[in-house]
Amino acid sequence: MRYLSVTCMLFCFLLSNVAMKAEAFENGASNTPDSRTQQVSPGQFKESYEGIGLTDDTKIYLTLTSRYRLRTNDYADDQDFYQYLRVHTDAVKLGDGTVRFAAFARFADDIDGDHKKSWGDNYYYYHRDALDTQLGYDDWAPRLYNGYAQFDGVIKNTVLNVGRFYLSHQNTFQLDGADASVKLGEMVEVYAFGGKPVSYYYDVDDDTLFGGGINVKVMEQTKVGAEYVRLDVTDIDDDYTKFRLDQAIPNGNLVLAYTLLNDAATVNAEGTYEIVSTGTILTLKYEGLTDEVDYENSYVVNPLTNTLLAESKYSKYEAGVYQAFLKNFAAGLTYETKAVSGTENFDNRDYSRIKGKFDIYGLPSENTYVSFSVDYWDVKNTPDSDDNERLQYGVQVSQKVGRTMDVWAGTSFSRYEYDYINDRRKDSVRSYYIGGQYQPTKILSLMADLSMEDTEFYDDVDTSLDKNYTAELWANIIF
Repeated sequence: MRYLSVTCMLFCFLLSNVAMKAEAFENGASNTPDSRTQQVSPGQFKESYEGIGLTDDTKIYLTLTSRYRLRTNDYADDQDFYQYLRVHTDAVKLGDGTVRFAAFARFADDIDGDHKKSWGDNYYYYHRDALDTQLGYDDWAPRLYNGYAQFDGVIKNTVLNVGRFYLSHQNTFQLDGADASVKLGEMVEVYAFGGKPVSYYYDVDDDTLFGGGINVKVMEQTKVGAEYVRLDVTDIDDDYTKFRLDQAIPNGNLVLAYTLLNDAATVNAEGTYEIVSTGTILTLKYEGLTDEVDYENSYVVNPLTNTLLAESKYSKYEAGVYQAFLKNFAAGLTYETKAVSGTENFDNRDYSRIKGKFDIYGLPSENTYVSFSVDYWDVKNTPDSDDNERLQYGVQVSQKVGRTMDVWAGTSFSRYEYDYINDRRKDSVRSYYIGGQYQPTKILSLMADLSMEDTEFYDDVDTSLDKNYTAELWANIIF
């Protein structure tokens, strides 16, 4: 792997800068560093410790993160650098309530650049991504993930967020605007929000989003909620309504939800129950689309929600069981099936699926974790997919070394890849990865992660493109 020498040099550079790292393996799959979960969470390292005193009662907390990424194959290299800044404060007294501030921003650059690197030069197109596109018209590709002030109790019984933030009600839209929640006694809460949707890829100057909702604690174990959102985005004017019932039961809970997008409705139901005597956890889920969603309502890359994609009616069922045993072991098995009653396509068709997981904790040493996963799909054929059976499997091993270091390694297998030239889905791609986190001091943490992708995607073009490598280096300074 010829990029290792470059990796070592950059690692020394990052020691003097900054990092953040979420788990490399999460929910049974390799976690990509571009995912928002990694940008928001530093994984096993705390975001902030002591803080910097602003006043006798108030502190500001900072996390500076530097990230270097190298991608390479037999044809080309690509080096990117990202700088993240997160900041928040303690609550500051204001009138009869408090106010606190939080922000999270990013800057980035392509170290190589893509000037005069195109399809015909050296296959550099393989590494072109959203960052390269943004840098074409915006130096340092700035992004503001959130930046808001929260006023709690400044207006009696009211929590008010103003700025850029994620709604934390039934929907999680990202919004530039305001969100106010008001408690009407112990049983009822109402809220309203409005502003502009946030998109890092599209012009949303003329788009708006507003709505509101209510949560009622009907009984000690029962809560109901309703929410309405008016989406006025490019080429779409949609009414988006949701209802939800939460019911606690002995040793478990039940959830029932109903979503209405214009005339298309979805029903969701799920329940969890624990057999206390054996420690067995049982889960049941149902999801049903009761109406057709046509292409006239479809916004393919929608910055707000993915419920607008064209789909036929379907019903999806899932049942699972999870069992811990012999102190060091746990196993899970899930069965899922989907039945489509209308027109089918690659993304919406009948299938049956069996997922299994076997975890080992504390063997052979106290701080060892080993996880095996398997995922079998039996999917109905479509014109662009020949084989209707897929078997995915993976394994992850992680080990804590002393109090300051965690290391991991693993492999995962992905289902499909899409060949946009021939407009067909292909398989397969397997990823191998190894990495570690090191925290030498309370304020500094470091991460390195190396991965290799072994793919059949380019077999029709050039088999030498089967191997693609990625090196990630992070440094995190926490105040």
